[in-house]
Amino acid sequence: MALPFERRRSGQTRFPIRVPALTEPIQRLGGSTRGEAEDLSSGGVLLRLEQDLVPGDPVRVTLCLTTQPPLTMAGTVAWAHPHPIFAGWALGVRFNEELPREMVGDIADAEHPPWLTPRANIRPPRA
Repeated sequence: MALPFERRRSGQTRFPIRVPALTEPIQRLGGSTRGEAEDLSSGGVLLRLEQDLVPGDPVRVTLCLTTQPPLTMAGTVAWAHPHPIFAGWALGVRFNEELPREMVGDIADAEHPPWLTPRANIRPPRA
């Protein structure tokens, strides 16, 4: 099952990231839900969470960045589906205000998933 990336606003570039995230419903009672951000654009974020939230719910998302202070944005759950690979849910959150593209690029440079790190072309030692 493919995630509905096509729902993203046109003209926005998605960057793969991997950072812990806290998602808190704004109008509904209940604590924050821990999860992980899987990609980021200036207009929203793809989250992997243990529990689902209802599309249309206003939320506050905090990205726990490794090289910068935590970043908190308000937004709305655009969609929610069972994650096709991991246990839990995949959610798209559309931000109320777009992030500057430079900021998104800086975050992506610092927080890219480890499997996208270029490997050095080093030959293994001979036995």
